[in-house]
Amino acid sequence: MKKLFFIALLAVGMTAAAQEKDVVQGCCHDGGVKVADGKDADDRWSLHLNLGVNIATGAPDGVDFAPFRSWEFGVTAIQYDYTPKCMPKTTFSAGLGVQWRRYTLSGHDKLFVKEGDVLYAEDREGFMSDLSSDIHTFAITMPLLVKQRFGKEFAVSLGAQLNWNVYGRSNSEYDYGDLECDLDTKNIGYRPFTVDIIGIVHVCKGLGIYCKYSPMSVLKNGRGPEFRSVSLGLYF
Repeated sequence: MKKLFFIALLAVGMTAAAQEKDVVQGCCHDGGVKVADGKDADDRWSLHLNLGVNIATGAPDGVDFAPFRSWEFGVTAIQYDYTPKCMPKTTFSAGLGVQWRRYTLSGHDKLFVKEGDVLYAEDREGFMSDLSSDIHTFAITMPLLVKQRFGKEFAVSLGAQLNWNVYGRSNSEYDYGDLECDLDTKNIGYRPFTVDIIGIVHVCKGLGIYCKYSPMSVLKNGRGPEFRSVSLGLYF
């Protein structure tokens, strides 16, 4: 996933270098990288990135997640932005992209184990070291946003993000004596469709701070520890 992140940043950098004038005019005011102009002067196509930490909420007793070891990375590969002539400070947007999320257990004494169709967080203290265990999900996303500008640089966006979760797994890494072990568990019971509530504060030259709340649990009822997610991070 780190390689994907750096490739995405490189692609954005190359696009920005190739379209420096357009980025200065479009990126600084509306954020993201302008991909193309629309048919009229009041619409455009853009690309956006977000990177943040996941804070698990509502997890059962004994299951704790580490926020700064739990990350999310998203790319809105194409987004249509429309600003009505009668509402020059308001922009309506709809996009299509992908999102990767990781939720890592805090401490180093538990790991996820699948028994039947249920994922459990079990104690493994005593015979394992350097233990790290997490849940990964990957989704195709559709953000739907309304942006309101309050000045040359400052704006606020509110909306929802529809997620089609197409892949999920659990991964645990640990040392057992002199052995380095990697346990990968697929077919975990993640929800195939979820909806997030998202807010973005655009503060300077296209840079934003976003907060995203996921009211639906990551895993289905009865398929593992039920928890929800709050994400905080940077939006470009």
